[in-house]
Amino acid sequence: MFALLFVSLLWAFSFGIIKGELTDLPPTLVAHLRLLISFIVFLPVALWLRKTSISFKLIGLGVIQFGVMYIAYIFSYQYLPGYLVAVLTIFTPLYVMIFDAMIKKRFNGQWFLPIILSILGAGILVYQENNAQQWLIGFLILQVANLAFAFGQIYYKHDDNGQASLALHSSNMANMYFGAALFSGIMMFWQTGESLTDIKITSRQFYFVLYLGAIASGLGFFLWNWGAKHVSAASLAIMNNGYVPLAIILSFTLFGERPDFAKLLLGTTLIVVSLLWAHKQQAK
Repeated sequence: MFALLFVSLLWAFSFGIIKGELTDLPPTLVAHLRLLISFIVFLPVALWLRKTSISFKLIGLGVIQFGVMYIAYIFSYQYLPGYLVAVLTIFTPLYVMIFDAMIKKRFNGQWFLPIILSILGAGILVYQENNAQQWLIGFLILQVANLAFAFGQIYYKHDDNGQASLALHSSNMANMYFGAALFSGIMMFWQTGESLTDIKITSRQFYFVLYLGAIASGLGFFLWNWGAKHVSAASLAIMNNGYVPLAIILSFTLFGERPDFAKLLLGTTLIVVSLLWAHKQQAK
């Protein structure tokens, strides 16, 4: 649980950094650099621990949990302010509990009621008279990221591989980072093409990307997936929202965003109620 709490604090700064510093760069480039740095950081660790076995299953899981998630997540910043990206990741716990219920074959039809309530809350958050379509696109893109991240962590939690030791977990994460970096690299070249050589990254942006890749992603996901193996699915779902309040506060203060507080309060309240409702359903 401590690992999940630490990572929640770590991730709270990422929303404002991406929105304030990196949105002028292609999203696939930012995603690829983050994941490539994560792989470069963990490859020597896996080699030093002599845990370098290749697992195509884990490479594929890395494509989903980190590759697909990051590309969709960073794309959403093209349509949404940072604080709203933070708020709308609140759907991830619902997906965690749904995937966990599906794996355990304990899914209940009553799950649809809290899901409908959460969708209503999200509708209040993303509706704007002037840019409703833009925010709706951002919301849908972000849900791809939430689904990918939820599936990856719950699959890793239930998979036997990686339960034995931190050394084996390091090897697993190296495999996952490799798959994610490979996938995001392909998507980067597909998006940018020949214009890739014309993209300029300032030294300030490079330092932010280095932090996001080595610390927020590399260390963060390593600790998150390790923590996921050692807590219940319900606790894991709740901890997926641990960084949201701090991320919102930082977006308002440190990064200067100005939301519609009435809509933010109402929409977020409905989503939180839906999450508690779903958690109660899972407990039953």
